[in-house]
Amino acid sequence: MKPQFHLPLSTYPDASSFAIIDNAIGLARQNDAHLVASIPQVRIPQVHPPFPTVIDVETWRGQAERYSRDSGTSLREHVADAISETGFEVRIHGFEVREPFVYERFSEIAKCYDLSIVEASELSRQLAETLLFGSGRPLVLFPATSVYSRVDTIAVAWDGSATAARALSCARVFIERAIKVQVISITDDKEIDEANRALLISSLKHSGLDVDDVSIQAFGETATAAIQSAALERKADLLVAGGFGHSRLREFILGGVTRELLVKAELPVLLAH
Repeated sequence: MKPQFHLPLSTYPDASSFAIIDNAIGLARQNDAHLVASIPQVRIPQVHPPFPTVIDVETWRGQAERYSRDSGTSLREHVADAISETGFEVRIHGFEVREPFVYERFSEIAKCYDLSIVEASELSRQLAETLLFGSGRPLVLFPATSVYSRVDTIAVAWDGSATAARALSCARVFIERAIKVQVISITDDKEIDEANRALLISSLKHSGLDVDDVSIQAFGETATAAIQSAALERKADLLVAGGFGHSRLREFILGGVTRELLVKAELPVLLAH
């Protein structure tokens, strides 16, 4: 049974980049996965202002819908160009949806696939959060400037939490093809159960993996920056992390690893909640 990867492509108010299409195709091809790109035609509800306005609402509405349609056409054309000489097939799922329910519809669609692939940027943050909480499926985030390369070395951000354990389980499709796994823990950020951590490393080694034990200190950096730096220094191709280990409200108020990764991923990241 082949994995099923989902690529949600925005067409309004901002269009997804071509880079995320290229990255998604590369990820799916390496992992022998099917790829489905969801491309919406966004419909803008009619608005009846309660008082006179200088804005031509109907003209604006038509322009917005045309922008969504034209963006969708450009994205479809790029998909076709990107796979034209590869023999790889990308299925296109086109659908109509009314604003402001675009992200919720993406989330419903994502439930039908193994994971969704999203660009890590401020423009995509709301989409990524909605998918992470609403779909019950993991995300793979790509940096906006990333060009896909093979996933041979995987870094696991491990703090012993249930979300970290779920993320590790969701990453199995990549771990099975990996050459090396790094278990990265920050020892001055929160208390780590060392016995549990040693058991995880032993379990991964028993599965036949080459495992590096990486204990680091943040030294005043954010946990996100410290983890990504450690992963990049050790040439990791993918970082696996639990998403929103705290409540969503607390994470929103205090910041946290998840919110920073959603906009500042420096390497591909698999997130699961």
